[in-house]
Amino acid sequence: MKIVPWMSCFRAGAVVCALAGSVSGCGEDSAAPASPGPAAPAPLPPEARPEAVVPGEIRAWLDANVHPFDGAHLSLPHTDIEFLRDLVGDARVVALGEATHGTRDFFEMKARILRFLVEEMGFNTFAIEATWPEAMRLDRYVRTGEGDSAVLLSGLYFWTWRTESVLEMIEWMRAHNEAGGDIGFHGVDMQLPGMALHIVREFIRFVDPARVDEVTSRLDCLARHANQPDRLLPPVSYRDLTDAERAECGAALEEVGALLETNRARYELAGGVDTAVVAERSLRIAYQYHLAEVGRSEGGRAQGAALREEFMAENTLWLNDRIGPEGRMVLWAHNLHVATKPGRQGHYQREALGDDMVVIGFSHEGGRFTAGDLSRSPFTQRVFDLPPPVENSFEAILAGASPPRFVLDLRRTADEPGSEWLFEPRLFRNIGCCFHPDWSTRSVFSLSPLPDWFDAIIHFESTRPTVLLPSRLPSTW
Repeated sequence: MKIVPWMSCFRAGAVVCALAGSVSGCGEDSAAPASPGPAAPAPLPPEARPEAVVPGEIRAWLDANVHPFDGAHLSLPHTDIEFLRDLVGDARVVALGEATHGTRDFFEMKARILRFLVEEMGFNTFAIEATWPEAMRLDRYVRTGEGDSAVLLSGLYFWTWRTESVLEMIEWMRAHNEAGGDIGFHGVDMQLPGMALHIVREFIRFVDPARVDEVTSRLDCLARHANQPDRLLPPVSYRDLTDAERAECGAALEEVGALLETNRARYELAGGVDTAVVAERSLRIAYQYHLAEVGRSEGGRAQGAALREEFMAENTLWLNDRIGPEGRMVLWAHNLHVATKPGRQGHYQREALGDDMVVIGFSHEGGRFTAGDLSRSPFTQRVFDLPPPVENSFEAILAGASPPRFVLDLRRTADEPGSEWLFEPRLFRNIGCCFHPDWSTRSVFSLSPLPDWFDAIIHFESTRPTVLLPSRLPSTW
């Protein structure tokens, strides 16, 4: 008997849909897309590039050390990015950042790297900065083909991923699995508790129906203030409750957790070990959301954001443990999440994984990007021109390299002539989901010790904005 069709289970090396049938084997045939994709962005005119102010010694060092590549689209052959084999080495986790959440070339290149790592280096797990339960629906799609991929992508409730580029990557993953591969799709975020609570409730309904009303009552304190399948914002936000109300709700969630733990053996026997694992993790995701909102209430937005970083790292490391020692993961998030800066997701992961993780950041000189417009009400997304690099910033110096796009390994020593600039604090661009047209150019740059935070950087001379797809939310969980 099926409990809930979106629950996944785990086996060594990959996550599979136990309740819908598993996909096994890693076929040798490539499932590369037939289409070459849209044309690359036009190069910047010489007068628009800051390379003239980059000293010749630095330009020479860059040209001797960067790895140029032909383009970003995942349909391109692997030949020009074979250098990634040495850059990644034996690492089990490759974390890929992005300097904005709305740059098409970043998304396409990350998908291209994913394909290379899957086909050439045995990676079998994809994880993204999106809520964990909702991503399981896409995991089932890439493994079985069940569902509408565009609807399920909308169902991540992150407009940043609802793009042509991400959908194209998902369809490649599906084609790869259909051809005999074994790649899973997962989320590591915890910003939306709605589906997580639904999973717990339905699990109890199956394994312990006599207690479903009791559990539902305890979960309701958060469920009434959570997202719904077709609605992101609840009528009353959880953060609008009083501290006492949130404390009471936290205690209720802990009681459900105690129930799952006390009855684990019986519930595993009734519903299966893997399904019980999913239910327990779902409750943890909901509780993480609760803790982040409490932190935000007590310490402001910064404390809530800091807890989110810690929880995304926890969820990534949990997934890494679940896929086993033979599993290898590609993680997709913003530069400032994957960076090993203290307090960021990447910092916690570096502490746990050490050299078993490679962190790759992304940068660009010019072009356009998609972001939420903070000057408009209601909030909408639109395309902006990218602010030019600040003088002597990392982007301004990277512009001194001859290739229009390249990868630079940052794991170097400062005694190489021409490399000293790498180890000096410099400004580095950071744009998240949103942008205000009145922000100054300098306001989106901050001092960043780049080699301390990233193992490599992928740089583009010019980039294009992402193309958003229409929102088509699922009608049910």
